[in-house]
Amino acid sequence: MQLYHWRGAVRNFGDELNTVLWPRLLPDFFDDDPAELFLGIGSVLDVQHDVTATKLVAGAGYGGYRAPPVLDANWIVHWVRGPRTARLLGLPEALGLGDPAMLLAVPGNGCARSIGFMPHFESLARGAWAEAASAAGVTLIDPRDDPSAILAAIGNCHVLLSEAMHGVIVADAMRVPWVALRPLVPVHRAKWYDWADALALRICFRPLTASSLPERLHASPLASPHRIHRLLDFASPVLAGVARRRFIEQAAQSLAAAAAATPQLSAAAALDRCRTRMLERLAALRRNPRQPAACALHPSGHSAYQG
Repeated sequence: MQLYHWRGAVRNFGDELNTVLWPRLLPDFFDDDPAELFLGIGSVLDVQHDVTATKLVAGAGYGGYRAPPVLDANWIVHWVRGPRTARLLGLPEALGLGDPAMLLAVPGNGCARSIGFMPHFESLARGAWAEAASAAGVTLIDPRDDPSAILAAIGNCHVLLSEAMHGVIVADAMRVPWVALRPLVPVHRAKWYDWADALALRICFRPLTASSLPERLHASPLASPHRIHRLLDFASPVLAGVARRRFIEQAAQSLAAAAAATPQLSAAAALDRCRTRMLERLAALRRNPRQPAACALHPSGHSAYQG
């Protein structure tokens, strides 16, 4: 069974959590056999996977980045991230138990005084968030760093501002109050509600302002890559200096406003309920990995319910 996690040109905190969580919960469970894939943390339930491989699902979700998969007997579903993923895949909502990152119950530092800020890793690559965070007086947490270092950094916050969903999920699990920043790129937003619905939680997003022209253009649904490059070629000499500082200033103001907002936490009882249900499914998975959750069984005996 191969532990699958998405990785692009750089590391991303949420996806890298797979390498931290699952070896602890399922020791001696994984090998390098790509014929059997374990899909845990991440928006990875889509058509990218080998149709002939066995896909064991333990908490993964649908993110809207690619077309959803057609579930067949090669999909063994123990649970998914939330009820929205379950409905979209034609599964019973009862399988939307929660994001596995909620099982990282490392306590935060009760004496912490810093306000942390985690941008989405794509925003950090395109924006000027180091300058904006410094101007706003908040501590930048880079989602591309080593996940253990990020966990420690979140634990040292008394509030976390985060555009990255798994920054908030982990802060919530650690009982560190958080403020959700509405992702600049619209496609990154829907998955938040999938996680929140499993907790019966209403997210109060705060607005985030782009910290650079490339970031603003990339976030526009009307901006094609060709158009972005043309605009940047024209605008880069024009927007140097004062204009660049203005982007950073506006981004810093949005961070300062978010830092002044009332932070959130899920209800402790709801978090405990999600954790208990996931751990129950995990215990069943250990006993028989290839036996899906009972409500995921199609009457024909296939592992995936198709309605």
